[in-house]
Amino acid sequence: MQKTIQQLEKSLEEILVELGDVSERGYEFACQHEELRFLMESENYSRCRQLAKILLQQRPNFVPILNNLSQVECLEGNLAQAIETGLKVLEIEPQNIHALSNLTRFIFMLGKRDKASVFAKQLKDSNAPAADRWVKKAEALSFIGNDDDVLALLGQAKNAKEVDQLNEMIWHWFAVAEYRKGNHSKARSYWQKCAKLAPYFELADKNLTELKKPLHERICPQAFSIENWIPRKTLETLTSSVEHAARKKNDDAFRKEVSEYFDSHPEFIQFIPAALTSGDEMSREFALQIADMSSHPAILDALKVFALGQEGSDSLRLDASQILSKHGVLKSGEMVDLWLEGKWKPIMMMGFQISYDPPERPTLKPAAQHLMEKAVYALRAENGGEAESHLRKALEIQKDEPGLLNTLAVALSMQGKHDEAEKIAGEIPTRFPDYFFGQVIAVRKAIQAGELEKAKPILDRMMQKPELHITEFGAMCACQIDFMIEDDKPEGAVSWFEMWQEGYPDDPALKDYEDRIAMIEVFTKLKNGFLKSRRKNKKREN
Repeated sequence: MQKTIQQLEKSLEEILVELGDVSERGYEFACQHEELRFLMESENYSRCRQLAKILLQQRPNFVPILNNLSQVECLEGNLAQAIETGLKVLEIEPQNIHALSNLTRFIFMLGKRDKASVFAKQLKDSNAPAADRWVKKAEALSFIGNDDDVLALLGQAKNAKEVDQLNEMIWHWFAVAEYRKGNHSKARSYWQKCAKLAPYFELADKNLTELKKPLHERICPQAFSIENWIPRKTLETLTSSVEHAARKKNDDAFRKEVSEYFDSHPEFIQFIPAALTSGDEMSREFALQIADMSSHPAILDALKVFALGQEGSDSLRLDASQILSKHGVLKSGEMVDLWLEGKWKPIMMMGFQISYDPPERPTLKPAAQHLMEKAVYALRAENGGEAESHLRKALEIQKDEPGLLNTLAVALSMQGKHDEAEKIAGEIPTRFPDYFFGQVIAVRKAIQAGELEKAKPILDRMMQKPELHITEFGAMCACQIDFMIEDDKPEGAVSWFEMWQEGYPDDPALKDYEDRIAMIEVFTKLKNGFLKSRRKNKKREN
């Protein structure tokens, strides 16, 4: 309590000196200014703005109040007004450290990096007196990623014999800068210093925990949390806009409205790349959600740079790549090189989601559905005759149902009635072009005929379906493997088999491919070994 009283007395003394008025009137003004700071810290922004207006009527050019008001405007989501107020401070005091720091951050949040750099340079060079000057300099310089300038502050503080004024936040920014520069050991020592200075400081603890993990699993550095970039008020307006957009009739209309919101709030667009590389875990997850929800072009561009780069954890970049595939930035079915476990690896993009639930609107009538289920059980028991009987009864109830016809073809084939099975299966793609398993039949038929150019567009169309039932996923994997083998792309066949195993390990059809894939892997290893041996022999000959 005594320490707090001493701090308050010191603050009042500093304000009175700056006012140049030690009278009762000056003392009252100083007390109200302290109340203003308390209101801001208590997040009572409305009352804070009202009091600031009253005080500025008495002293229009009192810089501390203008700086506080600038920060309040930012916290209320009014970046333009926050910048205008900060610029007014510079008209009064061109080297004011608090205003330069605020302006550097606010303008950077709008995406005006070059302009922000101008203020950052002025901030770095300013020798103006200011409370918490080391904090305000380090905060802004770290925010815009000027790591060398952040670290230079340590030397300046040592020369000024003010290292004891550096609090846990400044040491945290030193650690972030060292980590970004690849000096992980130094970063660890600085975060440990943070933890000693302030054991309650979560970011230091989180980063120290991440440093214990392998490099490709780390979410590090965690430089800031969401509220350090996106004020609560702005998050509330986003939530309101999303809820309003959710009333739209379709996904395209929803995304259009959300995207328009981000156009009018560029701080979100700038938040994405910063959060993915330097945000805490919640910030990074939130950035992915924003990208997926809005499909805003600028946001997806930033997501692509991150996904195809080397920063961040492998899992986060994989998630980013799948969002890009979902929105068509990376083509579904395309092989893309991603940095995984410290090296580049080709990864298949999948722009679809896998559903394990039955369709919400069943296509079969209840009686036909019941017979279909009996048929499926019979097929699992390898009793094709019983399955055929159930299916023919079901077709009497619902004659133009492709699922029933396709399953009947399977039952007939199981009994050796291949001609009839092929006739029924061959008619399905023509009669029901949108039926997924009809497309499977068409692909298999084209591959068996060696007509890969005919099979490829059908496979591509299958890949564009936004959601696949697990059984559809298994069938498509089998088709892709057959296509890759016929197209002499064994690595692609192995990749699809591995995805199949991971996505649908209980699919009985996997057994039909296990031996073939095992042989492909053996031959691939032998081939690679043979080529490597030949290269060595050629080097010796030369």
